[in-house]
Amino acid sequence: MTARTNIHIGRSDQPLNQDLIDQACGEADALEMISTLPHGWDSLVVQGFERGTQISGGQWQRLGSARARYRRAPLLIVDEPTSALDPKAEVEAFQALRSLTGDGTTVLLITHRLAATATADLIYVLDHGQLIEQGTHADLMALPGGHYRALYEIQAAQYGASRPLNGVPHPTRPASADAELPAP
Repeated sequence: MTARTNIHIGRSDQPLNQDLIDQACGEADALEMISTLPHGWDSLVVQGFERGTQISGGQWQRLGSARARYRRAPLLIVDEPTSALDPKAEVEAFQALRSLTGDGTTVLLITHRLAATATADLIYVLDHGQLIEQGTHADLMALPGGHYRALYEIQAAQYGASRPLNGVPHPTRPASADAELPAP
């Protein structure tokens, strides 16, 4: 599949519109990446085929973001969208997802990376398939003995974070690495 087709497949029921593809790629910060591919838009973005090229996880995320923007769907569901990314690409991917909401797209983010949820409008916490908590990040962090809070603190403690980084709030009291999770 070419880079162009990879984005157009988001609206395959519509005629291909290169201007809209360019616009979506610009919004997803993918135009420069496309220009570096050996055959530009006509590059096969899979290795092992003639003219095929392997792209990085971050480049795949940019293509995926461009595809979502090209589609202009009111709902985007993403499941662990940054699991294969390095930290810098992860931050960029979450910023790109957040920017979609400014265009009226609802983003349903499924993740175990709780720092990414801190700016969500609403967080649902599931445990063994059951809804056990819901609220904003501030609401959930204010729950003494809360499941979300305990998990968030465990993740934050891995980094020894004592101050907010990039505007993402950190817990008021770090948990020890061996903290027990509250029973749901």
